[in-house]
Formats: sequence, structure tokens, C-alpha cells
Amino acid sequence: MKIPMRTASALGALSVVAIAAGLAGCSSSGSENPEDITLTWWATQQSASIETSQAVWEAVAGRFTDETGIDVEVEVIPWADLYNKILGAVSSGSGPDLLNIGTTWTSSLQDTGAFAPASGENLDAMGGSDRFVQSAWEAAHVPDTEQTAVPLMSAVYSLYYNTALFEAAGITEPPATWDEFVEVGKQLTVDTDGDGQIDQWGLTMPAAATTQNSHMAFILGQQEGGSFVDEDGNATLSSPAQVEGVTRYVDFMTTDKIWSPSNAETNLIADAVDQLIDGTGAMIFHTNPLAQFASRDFTDWAIAPVPVDEGAEEVRSLVGGTNALVFEDSPHKEAAFQLLGFITSPEEQAFIANEFSVLPVVTEAYDLEPYAGNGDDTIAVRQETLADASAPFPLVPNIGEIEPAVGNAVREMFQAFATGGDPDIEGRLQAADAQLN
Repeated sequence: MKIPMRTASALGALSVVAIAAGLAGCSSSGSENPEDITLTWWATQQSASIETSQAVWEAVAGRFTDETGIDVEVEVIPWADLYNKILGAVSSGSGPDLLNIGTTWTSSLQDTGAFAPASGENLDAMGGSDRFVQSAWEAAHVPDTEQTAVPLMSAVYSLYYNTALFEAAGITEPPATWDEFVEVGKQLTVDTDGDGQIDQWGLTMPAAATTQNSHMAFILGQQEGGSFVDEDGNATLSSPAQVEGVTRYVDFMTTDKIWSPSNAETNLIADAVDQLIDGTGAMIFHTNPLAQFASRDFTDWAIAPVPVDEGAEEVRSLVGGTNALVFEDSPHKEAAFQLLGFITSPEEQAFIANEFSVLPVVTEAYDLEPYAGNGDDTIAVRQETLADASAPFPLVPNIGEIEPAVGNAVREMFQAFATGGDPDIEGRLQAADAQLN
């Protein structure tokens, strides 16, 4: 299964939305001539190479310049370097005009006070908030504060599975509940060559990866009615609901035995995707394996929503992705918000999301190619999850500490089991709470 890709040149036939079209005659800073303005934009690396990401973002910036006369200098910064570079810019007051960030950084960066509010005239310059997918818009808003972050692209977890393995096992439908998931997983966990060793597992995930561990702990905890934090921002990782959610996840390896203990040392999601492609793993929870599927010409796959039990909270994913901010000290704030409005126009959203295999954050983008009426489950499943079955990661200032704390605690559970020890789920979560609080 593959999604048709649209190139930058193909966008030439698309009309630009009215908000962007009106920018050419609009001064960006009082009486300043747009042609005298150069905006700086720190963009994120959304693909395997910086060069590929640079080409996509520069295509967007080029069309903005064509419409407005305002030049844009784009610098793509790897995720591993971005947060520290942002903090340096905040402390020195020498940041760019526009900045991409990870959604989980929203609260901690909001706390710095370094960014302009996405409200009032600034919001009007972008065309208002009603045009956004509301779950994405709300996930960018830190409660009880004036919103500064604007959603740029979204990512949600889904269940991806190897259809050839399903067909060989006589399984015709993906699992919808967790009991079904375990049942299907056991059917797909087999010794295929008869040597007495299991060489095909029902589930493949990087059990040593803190990010995936924390995300799955969040999703499964939410389904049980749990939360990482209470109303006062204190960590509640060891609450009964969170323990129940984490236990379900760990049980896939320890009790249900549908997940290889060797994955306790796997810390890269790409390695788990390779196992799905190679047929040594049948199912995986992922936000975006499509580029890796395409790079290996892998077509024996399909997508389904993350399972949820009847009566549980219907949270199948966190709201992941990328947000954008305008620096308060930018000398061209009006132009920066105009650029942000252009980037979040339906046409540009359709282009960006398709190029990076993510989800648009603007509702009308789904009415455009390649999304409109194509019957592609890859889009429909993720779109429905984003709109109706996702929750924002905790928007608290110390989320940068909470996320690795829970992720590492879960990693230690898997590694303890794999080496013959006790996962001690509740004890490790209690220890994480104590460390955080």
C-alpha cells in the first residue's frame, strides 16, 4: 500500500488561499516595504536527511515570497540540536522570527515568556483558529495561559500490520480490542522453521526506547482513566490507572509472550519496523513508518486504529507532531504571523503533510488532493484518530523530565524480565514518581 506523492512543482496549479493572496499588498511592520523584509525561520528535520527537509520547507517559503515579496531564510535544524539552540536563543534574545518545535516542548517554552501570543491581531493575520482541527489546536494551548503555539503538522499512533503474515495465519481482520490483540498476537507468534525457537512474533516494538515507552504508557493509561500528572502538576505515574495501563503493555512480553524478550535491548523504532518488514514481527504501534516502508519497497502492510476495550476511554493516541512559534522580540512579527498563516493554509498543509507523511492540522486540507475521496485507509484511520480519539500530552513545564522518567522506568521493566528478574511495575513507577516529585 502506498500513498501517491505530490511534488512541489505540481502545486503550481493550486490556487493560494485568500489570506495568503492578500499579503502582497500588506505592509508587514507599519509602513515597511515587504520587499525590504527578510524573515528567518528555524524549521525542523522531518525526513531522513536535512537536505530533503530543506527542499520542502524552501518550496513553501518560495511560494510565500512569490505572493508577498517577503524573503524567507530557512535553516533546518536536527531535532537532537534544536531544543538547546532554542534555549540559547531565548537567553540571548537572538532567535529567528519563526520557529518550529516539538509538541511536547510547548509548555516549557511557553514558560519562558519569549514568544508572541497567537491571539488578537496575530491570530487574525493567520485566518483565525476555527479552520484548524480542534484537537490539534487545543493540544497547542497550555491551560490557563495565553496561547503562543500554533499547530503545524500532526502525528498519531496507529496499528500497522504485516498482511502477508495475517493471511498465512488465516486472520481476516485486525484486532479491535486488547483481548483480540493478544489472541491475534498469539496466533502470529510461531516457530516457523520447526527448530524449537520462536522466530515470528505477534508484536515488535523497541522496548528499550524511552520515547515509545512513554507514549504507550500515556495512551494505555489514558484508556484506563489515568494521567501522568494531577491538577497541581505532581507526577502520578504510580496511580492505579497508570499502573494498569503500563501493566497491559509490559504483559505483552512477560505474560502474553507475543513480544520477543530480545527487543528489551532494541532502542530504535526503525529496527522494529525492519522486523515487521522482514516478517519476524507481525504488528507494530507507530506514528509514521511509511517512508521506511517505501524505502524497502514493502507493500504487504495495512493500518488499523490502536485497540481500545469497550467502556474504556477512547484514547488511541497522543496528539504528536510539530508546532510553531513567533519570537516576541522579532522585528517583523506581523510578517512572521503572515508566514505562519501561509504555512497553515489548506494548500500548503496538503503539500507539507503529503511530503512528510504526517497529518494536516487544517480541516480544509483534507478536501484537497491527495486526501480528498481517495479511499485510502492510511489517511482516514489517522485523520479519525486525530479528530476524535486522541489526547494532548501533559502540557506542564516539567514534561521534559516526566517523559524520560516513565520511558526509562518501562525500559527497566522489560530489561529486568529479559534477564530473569522481576519487572516490578508498580515499584518502578513509584520510584519515578518520587524522583519527579
